Amino acid sequence: MRRIITILIISVCSVICVMANDSIVHTNVLKVKFGTGYQLDTYLSPLAYTGWQVGIGNEWWQPFRQDTRLGRTGRLADWAHVGKLDVSGSRNINSAHSNLAYAIECVGGWGAFYNWRWLDNRLKVFLGPYMEAGFTVRYISVNVNKPLSLDIGTEVMAMSGISWSFYGKNTSYRLNYQIRTNLIGMDYIPDYWQSYYEMSEGVLGKFRCSGHWNHHTVKHELTLDMQFPHSTWRVGAEHQYVNYGNAYTRFVRHQMNIVIGCIWNYHIKANKKL
Repeated sequence: MRRIITILIISVCSVICVMANDSIVHTNVLKVKFGTGYQLDTYLSPLAYTGWQVGIGNEWWQPFRQDTRLGRTGRLADWAHVGKLDVSGSRNINSAHSNLAYAIECVGGWGAFYNWRWLDNRLKVFLGPYMEAGFTVRYISVNVNKPLSLDIGTEVMAMSGISWSFYGKNTSYRLNYQIRTNLIGMDYIPDYWQSYYEMSEGVLGKFRCSGHWNHHTVKHELTLDMQFPHSTWRVGAEHQYVNYGNAYTRFVRHQMNIVIGCIWNYHIKANKKL
């Protein structure tokens, strides 16, 4: 197991080093978020749960290397890519105030997009595909047979956004809106009739092909980036809506968060000599 983890870490670092270029500016956003949420997990309970959540996330944006060939244009000058990783925890109580549910969610993804620019690059619109994978573990405090529930899924999504930049004295600002929605993927549905103990014995429910016909995911955010003489900050709000299930079970997440982040740009230079 340690050998596999080591190989994965070396592979990821190698990909990052290959993608790095002295002339490429990388943009990194480190953010914290907090807010309220609604969730329904009929495998655990027929009641809806509401409460609060906190999390931390990181995202990085960068253009593709300009020496990459693509068809007749010869370059990827208007293409870029983005990676995101978010981890959050939540505490929710049911409508009868008789039970608590705790959850941990981890979601990561990567996407590529094409940029359209107008008005001296102040107005930008982007569109492209995005691949996302994640899992959520929920624990309910008062339930003997079904104390745990697990979400696992991966999705190919459509990603789009628009930004508008405007300037002040010694400052600059950028208003951003981004949206992602799922197209096709795979998710996991636990068997409603089985208990947690049966799951631990190897009866793990079903993996199935998912899409808009049985799984709805919409994630969007509105943020404002503020660049000052010595730092750049982001404030905004993000919303997530997930709704999927089958004839016996239904899983719904409806979350609204306030986001506060710090932004910085950097270059990666490959060392020719150590």
